[in-house]
Amino acid sequence: MSLVHPDFSKLASRIEVSNLHKETDDDYLKVIQKLDSMVDKQGRNASMIHPELKRVVEQNREKINAKLNYSRDFNYDFFGFKTLERSYLLKAEGKIVERPQHMLMRCSLGIHLDDLESAFETYDLMSEMWFTHATPTLFNSGTPKP
Repeated sequence: MSLVHPDFSKLASRIEVSNLHKETDDDYLKVIQKLDSMVDKQGRNASMIHPELKRVVEQNREKINAKLNYSRDFNYDFFGFKTLERSYLLKAEGKIVERPQHMLMRCSLGIHLDDLESAFETYDLMSEMWFTHATPTLFNSGTPKP
């Protein structure tokens, strides 16, 4: 129906984002811990999170949670959200555990680590859609092989 009117794309996206919010945690540290505790089929550590990123999130949990603005997830149209869902949002055990804002914060913190002021500035600019990083940065920032 988005060919009929672009508002249908916004409506579909809002439904999808709302459903994702119901299935994911809004505490960023819990999301990071879930991604950090991943194991492979042989039971070996298969963490999706870089230890330094985990440390920064553990030390600054309240500041980071206060900075995340989940209402900005609703700014994506259907095609944009589905692209994030399919390719960029991290999954654990086949289920998406990241929200778009989590991905942007992971990317920002992965780049700046302890420089929270710069990380939050980068996060705000990306989440307000002023710019985005290239695919390799979005895929890998904050992961064990950044």
